[in-house]
Amino acid sequence: MKNLLASLFVLQLCSIGFAQKADSLQVLIQNTKTDTTKAILFSVLADELTKTNPQQSIEAAQAGLALATRIKFDRGVFETSFSLASALQGQAYYDSAILYFQIAEVAASNLQNISAQAKVYSGLGHSFMRKSNMDSARYYLDKGLALAQSVNNYRVEAGIYNNYGNVYLEESNYQQALDYFIKAAKLYENPLQDTYGQCLALSNIGNIEYRLGNYNKALNYASQSMKLAKQESLVPQIGYAHKLLGRIYRQQKKYDSALLEYEQAQKLYLQLGDVRSAAELLQNVGNIYFDKEQHAAALKNYTESLTLARKISNKAIIAYAYSAIGQANYVLKNNNAALLYLDSARIAAKGLNNAYLLMDTYQAISATYEAIGDYKKALSVTQQFVELKDSLTQAENRALMEETQARYELEKKQAQIDLLQKNNELILLDARRQQAIQTGAFTALVLTLVIGVLLINRYRTTARAKRMAEIEAVRNEIARDLHDDIGSTLSTINIISKLAMNENPSGNNTQLSRIADQSSKTMESMSDIVWSINPANDSLEKVLVKMKVFAAEILEPLNMQYRFLETGVESGTTLHAKQRKNLFLIFKEAINNAAKYSGATAVTITFRQNHKIITMSITDNGIGFDSQLTLNGNGLRNMEVRAHDLQAKFLLKSEKGLGTTIMVELPIT
Repeated sequence: MKNLLASLFVLQLCSIGFAQKADSLQVLIQNTKTDTTKAILFSVLADELTKTNPQQSIEAAQAGLALATRIKFDRGVFETSFSLASALQGQAYYDSAILYFQIAEVAASNLQNISAQAKVYSGLGHSFMRKSNMDSARYYLDKGLALAQSVNNYRVEAGIYNNYGNVYLEESNYQQALDYFIKAAKLYENPLQDTYGQCLALSNIGNIEYRLGNYNKALNYASQSMKLAKQESLVPQIGYAHKLLGRIYRQQKKYDSALLEYEQAQKLYLQLGDVRSAAELLQNVGNIYFDKEQHAAALKNYTESLTLARKISNKAIIAYAYSAIGQANYVLKNNNAALLYLDSARIAAKGLNNAYLLMDTYQAISATYEAIGDYKKALSVTQQFVELKDSLTQAENRALMEETQARYELEKKQAQIDLLQKNNELILLDARRQQAIQTGAFTALVLTLVIGVLLINRYRTTARAKRMAEIEAVRNEIARDLHDDIGSTLSTINIISKLAMNENPSGNNTQLSRIADQSSKTMESMSDIVWSINPANDSLEKVLVKMKVFAAEILEPLNMQYRFLETGVESGTTLHAKQRKNLFLIFKEAINNAAKYSGATAVTITFRQNHKIITMSITDNGIGFDSQLTLNGNGLRNMEVRAHDLQAKFLLKSEKGLGTTIMVELPIT
């Protein structure tokens, strides 16, 4: 809350339109003679300008802070430095935001205002979270939470729960994030009875369910937030609910519905004058058109987003707009324009210290150079990508080591506490034994047995869960290393060979051509291996999608008609890595044979699941062959060996002039 006099001035603005409030505040500042009131009004003005003109918001807060510092007005120093930190945070200047939050912390301490201190710690936690410094984020959020609870400041407490939820959201720990968002929702509902906060919490919960893939639940929470916001005419929350619904519909590939929701949100943001949200939303709209392969429409929305972002000088949105425009131009084969915008994205990403955006930009630049045949520059940019990726990996490993060490120290302390508790229990049991030896002995025996059983059960459960987590982590790490490290190396070899052939067109390039061909084939094989290892592809549905894509890529260019039939396939069926790999490779070999040798005009692919048996058959209407004479070929023999390795039945049926059928019956557990 600002001081009483400033609050009275603000109340006079409630009946004024949103677009006029900033101008009215500037008039009030000019006409106010009291420096203390003027300092507070600068803070109010800064808060008002945050979304419509961030640069003016920063300037207003700086002017108020300078005035409050000059007249040694602690209340004004707190309000203006907090507003300045919030404005900088909104512009992704997190280091500067932290500096001014710390100035606000000193002022709040001088004022001995516990609620103000808790509010500052919440802001510090949010800034450190945005910098991916989660340990510092938790430290300040814990301090703020303790202070807010000590004075029963439920509003700040609810805000900290929201920030804590975002910390876990950044770490993809969706269950913990959901728990904190629910805590915030409960406080907003009662005792705060804050409808705006309730809408925010419901939208956050819907966002978690959306990320978990629970789209029906996500739609339910977004609709609840929308209904509540409309009842109270909370335009910003109505806009956010429309935006969340758009995200959900996009994931469900309901692109027209998503565009309709984004259109509704955009109208509200423009009505509010919220240029930042409008600019962000245009990028979301562009992404939908990109998904629909309407790249010209996507480019138009990305360009409009850039125009709005430049109006408010939002460097983060500008950086992402450059990247999106560059990649859209690359797809449209406007390579010169693509390089221009991608280079701008590279510079902007470096300025923001956004390593992940920079990595994406390097990859896009390398692909563009390769597309125009400048393999030397493509190689140079690929090497920059590899170096940045390696440095990020080292930083992540250091953070993981520090976190592991902290967890170890915590476990040691917990063990000491447990030991002390056990000693106290033993003393208590001994006293009871003195009163009734037989009863005490029986009780001790029962307790020992129960504790033993629980400990054994807990150990087994923990060990099993840990082992499964380790296996999945190893699979993820192998897949990531193969894709990033070996993939980058093979890509480099491929580019170097092409570069060498380019630079020596008249020479004997036979060996270089073989290197390029073999590296391309190896990259394709490695892609299949990475796909089979990755735990995200364990479901049968993912296997079928990959098979459909492969069949389309091979058969459609040859104008071969094909059908892909599924019978009785159960949702949730999973295959382990070995099953997925061998089954896909058998399918791949069969499709390649049909495409290359069969002379067929039609191929029928059938998948049938009967409880624990999956049957795959590939039938063509080609020229056929004598299976007895041809079975010794490497491809057919490899298919039979792979099927045998899966303990599956393998059947090859072919006759000259009658086509070919390959069938595999795979038992699954």
